[in-house]
Amino acid sequence: MTRLDPWDAAAQARVSDRWAAASAEWNTAITQALLTATGLSPDSMVLDLAAGSGEPALSIARRLTAGKVIAIDSSLASLLLAKTHARELGLESKVECLQGDAQAIPIRHDCVDRITCRFGIMFMSNTARAMSEMMRVLKPGGRVALLAWGALEQPFFDATLGVVLRLVPGARIPSEAETMFRFATPGSLLQELRAAGFSDLHEKSLTLPRIWAGTPLELWIYQQEISTLCHPLFASVPQGMKDEIDFEVRAALSRFTDGEVLNVPVHVKIAVGAK
Repeated sequence: MTRLDPWDAAAQARVSDRWAAASAEWNTAITQALLTATGLSPDSMVLDLAAGSGEPALSIARRLTAGKVIAIDSSLASLLLAKTHARELGLESKVECLQGDAQAIPIRHDCVDRITCRFGIMFMSNTARAMSEMMRVLKPGGRVALLAWGALEQPFFDATLGVVLRLVPGARIPSEAETMFRFATPGSLLQELRAAGFSDLHEKSLTLPRIWAGTPLELWIYQQEISTLCHPLFASVPQGMKDEIDFEVRAALSRFTDGEVLNVPVHVKIAVGAK
């Protein structure tokens, strides 16, 4: 599975913590949509793949009483942050963090009721192997819910990455960043689930709000800091064009002003299947 360097992932999490107040609702609607599709019950045993520094595993844990969530990620540094967050929220007894690869999930057969993955499936280099592993660890009747980006051509990316691509001569999306959108084509993620033997398949294309409690410029700075895969694109901006780019991005993001926050629509896909 192609993943960021662990220390990059840890630095990314620290950036998120620094912007915690402004970004508190940034992924709320996205996570809510994923968990709704998952169909959790209070006693579910849940596996969250590519869990990063703890979301959506922590949101899942809040919904469980007798259940538990296993958070798996290849980055040990990110998982240590996830454990810290779980402890701070009083959820430590409901969250188990395991370092591992989605293509070789380190748990036994037929042991989880639900599997979630938020914005991780796109980066798994051997998707067929990852799907096979999900099928292996799910209990009969268990369900998997996978959330991926829609197309690059959508309001949030048009207002940020799109400005750089339009104004900077020769600018292009790095190949690793293009991977983010590999399941944007309708039905492409369902095809992977179907090939692995999943049934009762459903896919939804959703437009969801991302709420930013800060200024457009702050959101642009946050985007540049958190989007590690796009760092080569941001670095391609000539020093003499930075003010122009900042101005144009601020203007584009200002269109989403809603009272004292920015309400930015994003397009995502959720695919669900059963064992």
